[in-house]
Amino acid sequence: MANAIKSIAKYIKRYPEGDEAKILRDLCGALEQGTVFELERLFGMKDKAFELALALLDEWKFDRHVAERRLQKYLDRDED
Repeated sequence: MANAIKSIAKYIKRYPEGDEAKILRDLCGALEQGTVFELERLFGMKDKAFELALALLDEWKFDRHVAERRLQKYLDRDED
């Protein structure tokens, strides 16, 4: 998620008072904490911010997939 987070941080620094900055902060926090985020909040965003949100979700999904595979690898190991 590092690439998307870095881009989102730059966006928030550039537009700190915008509605999109608040939504992106809330989305990042929800993903990090595993809390609920209302997806309809994304629909009114400007294109760039919306693309950043989608990139974040994509990287988050990939990171979770990798972590689950890593866990399964250790669970499947035969240890004496």
